[in-house]
Amino acid sequence: MSKRMKKLKNITRIFVVALQLQIASSLEKRLETNYNGNLHADGSIFEVVSKGQQLSITSLDVNMDAGTDTVSVYARPGNLVASNDGGWLLIKSFEITGQGRGVVTSLPDFDSPIIVPAGFKQSFYIETNSTDIDFWYGDGTELGTVLSSNDDLSVLEGYAIGHAWRGFAAPRQWNGAVHYSVAANVPTASPVLGPTSSPSSSAAPSLKPSTYPSLLPTSGFVSPPTVDDTTTQSPTKRPSKKPTPQPTQPQPTMSPAPTMTDFKEPRSITPRPTEAPVSSSRRMSYSAWTAIACLSLAITNMWL
Repeated sequence: MSKRMKKLKNITRIFVVALQLQIASSLEKRLETNYNGNLHADGSIFEVVSKGQQLSITSLDVNMDAGTDTVSVYARPGNLVASNDGGWLLIKSFEITGQGRGVVTSLPDFDSPIIVPAGFKQSFYIETNSTDIDFWYGDGTELGTVLSSNDDLSVLEGYAIGHAWRGFAAPRQWNGAVHYSVAANVPTASPVLGPTSSPSSSAAPSLKPSTYPSLLPTSGFVSPPTVDDTTTQSPTKRPSKKPTPQPTQPQPTMSPAPTMTDFKEPRSITPRPTEAPVSSSRRMSYSAWTAIACLSLAITNMWL
């Protein structure tokens, strides 16, 4: 191969790599809700719905108090669930310095992007570690209503969560933004000289492959139902005259989920005044005071 051909080939590779970077950068997008919330709490749950293409969610922006705290991001596939039932997967915990209410606070990129296939839903739960620094959000209209949307995805109204899952409030409008990229077929740096032996199973491969297990549940395995084989320990001596055609089974009672009260603005905390402790020398009974009064009166009468 001549030097001219080698030089031309190198120039072509550089051009293709530059084109790849340009395409990848153009696919990085951001969808924002708003930053004008007047309510605040320790956690928020919201839902992201992918539309016509597979998305790779790379990071989030939030609206939080000024100060440094640990912010944890959890995710789970499917609809919103305001329950700590073990289905939430911790994506990442960050040491974050909040920029203050109404100002964008950007979280670092996740170690691996969260892949949301076209037409699927992905729920997010974010929380602060302490009760001193909160997220700000707004009052919603209806749970699951579209809060913000573009051609690629929608962000839906969700919940506000108290510290350590101590109650929730809904519907609430999460304040923040979702950073993502749209999966696309990007040309390789070098052309393929021959066909591959087997076609790719993915129509739109991810630009950043995930390194942790998929959040989507498997559809092939269903756990078998449990069978209650218990019998009555103390049967009645006389049979019923009118037996029921089918045995009755007790219906479990469901306790309602705890609700929480939102922290309204402005947030001003009035310290409770402390009361001075009463020393043991000042604690006298009524009879003791009466005895002292009678003694004083007797002494006074003696001198008169």
